[in-house]
Amino acid sequence: MGLALAVVVVAWVALAIHPQPLFAYSAQRANIVLHARVPLPPQAGPLLDDVVRRVERSPLYDAGRTHHVFLCDTPAVFALFAHRNRRAGGIAQIYLGGNVFIRPASVERNRVIGPSGRETPEERPLAYFIAHEVAHAMTADRIGRRRYFRLAAFQQEGYADHVAFARPGPFDFARGRALLERDAPEMDPRRSGLYLRHEMTAAYLLQRRGMTVHELLAEPIDPAPVLAALRADPNL
Repeated sequence: MGLALAVVVVAWVALAIHPQPLFAYSAQRANIVLHARVPLPPQAGPLLDDVVRRVERSPLYDAGRTHHVFLCDTPAVFALFAHRNRRAGGIAQIYLGGNVFIRPASVERNRVIGPSGRETPEERPLAYFIAHEVAHAMTADRIGRRRYFRLAAFQQEGYADHVAFARPGPFDFARGRALLERDAPEMDPRRSGLYLRHEMTAAYLLQRRGMTVHELLAEPIDPAPVLAALRADPNL
């Protein structure tokens, strides 16, 4: 690695760990700090209250651990931190302290603005995206970075969605199984970009098989037998 490239890499790592110089404004609720490059509107308070409500229901929640969330006001700023994940709604820099970066969004409308320029639908508001990424950071904090990256995708993304959606009742397994059986696009993360399949797999172990969150995240789990059991479950 040439000296110039090494300097660039070191500078980027330092910025990813401490991006505050690029984000002059902030608001905080409990242990969630929202940073922005422009003044935050009054709606930031209720938004953060919603995020806290979503993440604090997890047994992994640690009120003493501050999570920093950075709202990137342009696709270019988000790409600076997201790199190959620049089309995602948000990322958590797990290896670099767990900071969360969210792509351009409207705090006033509680929506993320996707790569197409359209806002995300009502069921996936900005609060959902923030809570999802914070859940990733909480998981890595609890089990360690190496163990975190060994988990199956349904354990990482499914549990993060389980936290972020904060559904008022049990997962609708009957509907999920029907979507799975007809190969609906929303059940395929590669086609839809959604984690509904992963969330259903994680929720089945938690809600139908009685696993604790700590057992769910203790070691890698093959999702195939779980989905086979879900498909065959006569009680759904």
